[in-house]
Amino acid sequence: MGSISESGEQHPETVTVIIPVYNGERFIRRALDSVFKQTYPLHQVIVIDDGSKDSTREVVASEYGASVMLIRQQNGGPAKARNAGLRVATGEFIAFLDADDWWEPEKLASQIQVLRTRPDAVGNYTGLRMMSDEGVHLEDLKPADPKTLWPTLRWCNPGVPPSSVMLRRSALDMLEGGFDERQLGSEDWNLWFRLIAKGPFCVCPEPLTDYRSSPGGLSGNADHMYNDFMKMLDDVLLADLTGLRRVLWRRRIIAYQAFKACLTARGAGDKKAEREYMKKSVIEWPSPFWAPERFRFFAVTLLRT
Repeated sequence: MGSISESGEQHPETVTVIIPVYNGERFIRRALDSVFKQTYPLHQVIVIDDGSKDSTREVVASEYGASVMLIRQQNGGPAKARNAGLRVATGEFIAFLDADDWWEPEKLASQIQVLRTRPDAVGNYTGLRMMSDEGVHLEDLKPADPKTLWPTLRWCNPGVPPSSVMLRRSALDMLEGGFDERQLGSEDWNLWFRLIAKGPFCVCPEPLTDYRSSPGGLSGNADHMYNDFMKMLDDVLLADLTGLRRVLWRRRIIAYQAFKACLTARGAGDKKAEREYMKKSVIEWPSPFWAPERFRFFAVTLLRT
């Protein structure tokens, strides 16, 4: 069943918003307020409290009441929390929002409008407004080109965070298991890779997702993110390859992800890890014709050290 806006306009597509949160009392109001300011009417808003130890649950329950379905679970990570939301979601479209991000008011309406014109698409993502930890606008980032999303997803997630994504529920239903609960960092990349095998993504080029850039957290830990990626390398990213192609792609992907870990280590000021990941990247794939930006970066690292 669709929904009707205050103006009386019929909206046949229903949208469920899923928000995982852990110790998010600083941010959850901003996230939820941005959801309820959407110009597209909401069908269902689900907040999954992932074992918070602060007052997140009290804020959501007391200030948003029946307008939000609040689910509480023991701490298990964002993949487990999003899956808990998916199990009770009833919308035709699913929009994800991390608790420390927020949306521009036209975000959902713009995505629905594009998806109406692309019935073949499994989902849609938007451009990003990069925000500081204090909420200061830093820059706008154009979204990845959907024409090159495949095969780029074979070796990396080219800047498609969950908060920017709206998916068709029918596409999710074609997959087994939703987000991979083994992972605590690359679970979104894992899901996008499996979804693109079912159909293409489309894009809203406007920066409609406010994405908080913070130096802390798991995404700033080079070892964690590299080890998390390795959990899906063989049984997801290489699952459709055999023989020599599988061997070569495995080395290429490891080389690129070691390079990304090198970048993360530099950002964290960990020079030892930066050098170790640089070495691993070159050993796995020494040719400068694969991801040549690696060698420009490595040259700067060598000059610095």
